[in-house]
Amino acid sequence: MVNLTIDGKQITVSKTATIYEAAKEAGIYIPVLCYAKKLLPYGACRVCLVEVEQMKGRLIPSCTTPVTEGMVVTTMSDEIHKVRKTVLEFLLVNHVVECPICDKAGECDLQDLTYEYEVVTNRFKGEKFDLPTDEVNPLIERNMNRCVLCGKCVRVCDEIVGYGSYSFINRGFETKIATAFDRGLNCEFCGQCISMCPVGALLPRPFKFKARPWQLKEVDTVCGYCGNGCTITLGTKDNEVQTIRFNDKTGVNDGNLCIRGRFGYSYVNSDQKLTKPLVRRDGQLVETSWEEAIQAVADGFKAAGDNVGIVSGARLTNEELFLVKNLSKALGTENLDHSGGECYKGITEGLKATLGIQASTATFPQVENCDAILSIRSDFYETHPVFGMVVNQAIRRNDAKLTVVADKLGKFTKLPNARTLLHKPGLELNIINGICSVLLEEGLAKTDGLVGLDKLKKSLKKYSADAVATATGVAADAIKQAARELAAAENAAILLAYGLPYTAYSKELGIAAANLSLLTGIAGRQGSGLYLCGEKANSQGAIDLGILPGKKGLGVQQMFAAAGKGELKALYVVGEDPLVSYPDYALVDQALEAPFLVVQDLFMTATAEKADVVLPATSFAEKNGTYTNAERRIQQVRQGIKSKGEAKTDFEILQLLLQAFGTAAPATPAEAFAQLAVVTPGYEKVSLDMVGPQGYVWGGEILQPETRKLVSVVAGKALDSKYQLLVGSALYHSGTVSTHAKGPSAVVSEPYIELGREDAAELSLAEGDMLKLRTAGGDIKAKVKVDRRLPKGVFFAPYHFAALELNKIYTGQPVIAVEPVKL
Repeated sequence: MVNLTIDGKQITVSKTATIYEAAKEAGIYIPVLCYAKKLLPYGACRVCLVEVEQMKGRLIPSCTTPVTEGMVVTTMSDEIHKVRKTVLEFLLVNHVVECPICDKAGECDLQDLTYEYEVVTNRFKGEKFDLPTDEVNPLIERNMNRCVLCGKCVRVCDEIVGYGSYSFINRGFETKIATAFDRGLNCEFCGQCISMCPVGALLPRPFKFKARPWQLKEVDTVCGYCGNGCTITLGTKDNEVQTIRFNDKTGVNDGNLCIRGRFGYSYVNSDQKLTKPLVRRDGQLVETSWEEAIQAVADGFKAAGDNVGIVSGARLTNEELFLVKNLSKALGTENLDHSGGECYKGITEGLKATLGIQASTATFPQVENCDAILSIRSDFYETHPVFGMVVNQAIRRNDAKLTVVADKLGKFTKLPNARTLLHKPGLELNIINGICSVLLEEGLAKTDGLVGLDKLKKSLKKYSADAVATATGVAADAIKQAARELAAAENAAILLAYGLPYTAYSKELGIAAANLSLLTGIAGRQGSGLYLCGEKANSQGAIDLGILPGKKGLGVQQMFAAAGKGELKALYVVGEDPLVSYPDYALVDQALEAPFLVVQDLFMTATAEKADVVLPATSFAEKNGTYTNAERRIQQVRQGIKSKGEAKTDFEILQLLLQAFGTAAPATPAEAFAQLAVVTPGYEKVSLDMVGPQGYVWGGEILQPETRKLVSVVAGKALDSKYQLLVGSALYHSGTVSTHAKGPSAVVSEPYIELGREDAAELSLAEGDMLKLRTAGGDIKAKVKVDRRLPKGVFFAPYHFAALELNKIYTGQPVIAVEPVKL
């Protein structure tokens, strides 16, 4: 710690603090333009100049100057005021003053400082910038006439996002911030640059001319997309979400957001949302009252007896999931499941069998200090972009070594210090087993207290580095290096994402990752962690609440099979569109012909069109409750807008259904949380009051394994096919709900089949051509996307789009043999 004096006030701060940070901690105001707490010090704007007694004769930037023992700082004097005013005058020489039509007016730092320092005239004259506005992309407007060259957009895109869209070009008065070759912006469209820009140079186009900042009501809630659990601040007006506001003061994400979190909100305002209950009469779905709809559901379920199956989504709140489970008890059925029933088994069965737990072992911020990181699948960034930004920070600030086990290249593979173990499709297990084998063979493993060691050693003999190299195409030395880095690291992390397009080997990958975490000592070690991250906002909450089949119950796949055979008389599908997103279309389609089908959703989905009763639900922005993210952080979801029409929250709908079956239901989500906390492991001592701005992590920052058991897993074999198709997630979408949002759909609006340049040349295909893929299960066709990330012979298709009908050929297999045909 360091002692210093600022404006006569004695202060003690960390020795790593800057003068600006010390002053802010003490509540002393210093103006800034180029500073941001999550970025490295830069000192571009010189607005934060202060005087240090020990450095008489010159003013120094407070945001880049570290504190020293005994330092005496003055933050305001006549000279400082004069210099700061001069700096502002210089900034305004070429700056286009168009505040009345600039969307930043009212929250523009330059505007505020100009007012504060009374810059009403300018002693310096110069020609105003007259640069063209970049409106090429649909989401971010770039007007460099308003830029003050603070460099925050350049730095956040490099330091946090790891994309590097921007850089300074030219020199002197001609300096400006531009993209590569000064072309239109074409990037990830995460909007991080917008949140950092202190002026109106970068603005969100969907919000343009919608409202002034003081007209917005701000509501902190949790993003409804992936399991990262980012805090977002809804900017609401006229009972609609107008924009997502920047907020780096609450939550785990430090204000960072991806395209989905920042621009994927419009679906909550959609006029395509269901507003009234529907019942089927004479073969047609017609509007009805809630009383009649609930009675129809009750009658249908009662007629089915205990032959009812409940399939839930993982975007419901914990409180709603609690009522779902209570409803299953009221119906007398153990046929209860969520998210396709297979993809989460890496946690529920894999980690359970090895570590005795069903959750990630550590929190996200700890990854920033890791020395080595292993990501299983390159798609981890696509599924959890903001967690991916944490990985980027670990690499750039802590010099962490990143190893990516993947069958295609991706964002992670482009980061500094990243090494990709590019294997043949579907052979991740082979690589993980190979790394475990190296640890044991070279005596690097931490084996004290591990159960099942001898059996694992025996099973891993056929997974030597050389044998795995032969099977997968990955160099043996690369496998050995990955093992050595993980073993040597003081802090390390293993990352694995799961979701509907990653069903294959889910349990086995969970076991293999857990084995590796035990052999490296990662599991339960402070500063290290094993992270299994779910696709949906409350995937972890669904597991915590036990939205799983009972001992005698059926999982989703078994339910669908039974319904298809007529053995299950009724299905209740809540917040899911299995006909589009679940593997094996034929199985799902046949199941939905069950005698009685109830669908509860926001939109008239393909699944809802087959229902006997459709119950209109509301979005995350229209409800209160809690989500639990992938690091076990419970966070509050808060209502920002009211439901339009007669749609109800899932909580309210489930209340009505429970009452229809004579079962008491909690009156409010808060009451439901109090009840679920009593019966949910890990939540026992948690009250809603404890779930503050930063949430509450059940189990603590480090979740200790209850068992340390090594379990053998058998890896698969490479598919013998010249051309192979991988199924997965695209960066711009999450599940199917994002396809209803204008932001993500403005960037990727339709399905595509991606292939490498080598295959494109061989097949005479160009970007945008139509391509058909023939398979043993049927054909799919879509426009071609040509890129450089796929190995020769490997194709990729995202599963989000109904039009592709991908699940007609995807039944959960790791890779699909295909025959490409140009149309």
